[in-house]
Amino acid sequence: MHTNLKRFIGNFEREAQQNGSFRNQLGRAELVFLQEVWGPAFQHNYDGLKAEYPFKDFKGGIRFADFVFVKNGMRLIIEIDGFTTHARDISSGEFDDHLMRQNDLILYGWLLLRFSARQVEKRPQLCQRQIMQAIGHWWTIDHGALTVHAADIWLQRKKLVIQMANRRNGKIKPGEVAVEFGICNSTAAEWMKRFVKEGSFFIPPYHKRATVYHLREAGDC
Repeated sequence: MHTNLKRFIGNFEREAQQNGSFRNQLGRAELVFLQEVWGPAFQHNYDGLKAEYPFKDFKGGIRFADFVFVKNGMRLIIEIDGFTTHARDISSGEFDDHLMRQNDLILYGWLLLRFSARQVEKRPQLCQRQIMQAIGHWWTIDHGALTVHAADIWLQRKKLVIQMANRRNGKIKPGEVAVEFGICNSTAAEWMKRFVKEGSFFIPPYHKRATVYHLREAGDC
């Protein structure tokens, strides 16, 4: 376990005990999220991330979000749902209440992402991608221009594409990028052209068209 993650968990447990919170330990899904999703995506930087964050609901009661990320004006909620807890073991009234709570959070200006515990454990890169997309989407709406933070988003995007290429023997097609990130083929092609300019990928000289891109570390220029 990374040193920064140990520090994050220690700080959470200490603050929870000081505040008398009955939620003073993280569950397995939350720990997997921190170690396999957030940590690798943000170089184990947990600044701005809070676990078991309390909210007052529309009835005046206290609810808890699994995680919130508040930094540079960003307000993101991340919920990790176990199948039995959220799909089978609640009444219709509890389900209605659950949806009203979610709507209130969105109306109060929060972005909300939901992942299943299975996605966190089996598909951590999918979770990473959607978190980065959410942050990039918020930044575009709020600022509308490329900034240092937006540049960080681009670096993370490139990292994920490089990971994809590594899983494919150092080769990748724009169409595969489009499917993975949920973007159109033309946008994926523009990404790959930029990666080539930045030196991460190259097009072999014997290829007449840029249909397959090679990782520079994986091929001989």
